[in-house]
Amino acid sequence: MNTEWKAQDDAALMAALKSGELEAFNALVGRHQRSLINFFYHLCWDRQVSEDCAQEVFLRVYSHLNTYEPQAKFTTFLFRIARNLWIDRVRTAAVHGKPLSLQRPSGGGEEGPTLQDRVAARAPSPVEILARQEQQDALRRAIDQLPEEQKAVVILSEIQGLKYQDISVILDVPVGTVKSRMHTAMEKLKDLLSVAELS
Repeated sequence: MNTEWKAQDDAALMAALKSGELEAFNALVGRHQRSLINFFYHLCWDRQVSEDCAQEVFLRVYSHLNTYEPQAKFTTFLFRIARNLWIDRVRTAAVHGKPLSLQRPSGGGEEGPTLQDRVAARAPSPVEILARQEQQDALRRAIDQLPEEQKAVVILSEIQGLKYQDISVILDVPVGTVKSRMHTAMEKLKDLLSVAELS
């Protein structure tokens, strides 16, 4: 990819894309694809579904070029499309009675939690690896038990690192509602994780 495109901010890339510069689209994909895959992965825990959804989001970005306003953050625009796509998939799955993804057994998939990409400087012992895996599995199960609206807030805030204001725009709810959902979700996660420790 031309380094000229890498230096452009998202709004400039979208403007270039509107004027027919397809290389700008490649730059946007390269910049945001991993973040999108990560977002979907924490919703379904299925790498293939996550990649398919991310690809669909970029197709929707391209088809909705004219609805993007430069004063809005591109990431807000992007994750709003991602959220709407996920809602569509959930509704479709509910109508057709199909699961959204296969729950991968612990340690059985080739794709581990994204936090495992951040490897410590020293190699952890097998006991540490097992303990960490058990903690991640417990957290994954707890997040899966949250209602959809709380789950979305947790993923967008804690995993994607978005601000409450941006999440408010993405989910089309007031900032106060985002804060309330986050607080409720955190309390529920604490309860679920404490129960998991006792069992």
